[in-house]
Amino acid sequence: MNVYKIKNNVFILFSSLLLLSCSQKNNNFDIDLSDLPKPKKIKINDQLEKDTETEDNQLFISELVPFETREKLLSKFKFGKKDPFSKGEAQLNQFSSDFKLTGFLNTNIKKYVFVSYLGIEGTITEDSVGGLNTNLLPNGAKVITIDSKQNQLKISLDNEDFIFEL
Repeated sequence: MNVYKIKNNVFILFSSLLLLSCSQKNNNFDIDLSDLPKPKKIKINDQLEKDTETEDNQLFISELVPFETREKLLSKFKFGKKDPFSKGEAQLNQFSSDFKLTGFLNTNIKKYVFVSYLGIEGTITEDSVGGLNTNLLPNGAKVITIDSKQNQLKISLDNEDFIFEL
């Protein structure tokens, strides 16, 4: 009985292929485009078009900002050290690692901060300037604010602000 089903399925498959392959194909597909309207040509005065383009260009050109020269741009940025073994610029990067904030003291007159810098311990105030009135800050460093409520000390050095927290 199983063989009978297989023979029946094979017969149906071959007969359907035979009938479909012998059918006539109709590839005649015609479309009549003659009834469609033709697009209208619009003539633009070339002189008017050129005038508006030059006026627009002049307007845009007047608003543009010229590029700065290469030398002027490069002078604004610091690139690595010229001598990689020199210690000159390394102190700026080491400031935050050499400086340690140890505590705060508030009085009625001034706010004090206990710090340690290069192994030297002491106090600084909001008036402290490194190299001028204290050796607990690098030369040129200034105390900007002492915020004892948030336990923060803000120091400015070479136009860069450093924030230290307890």
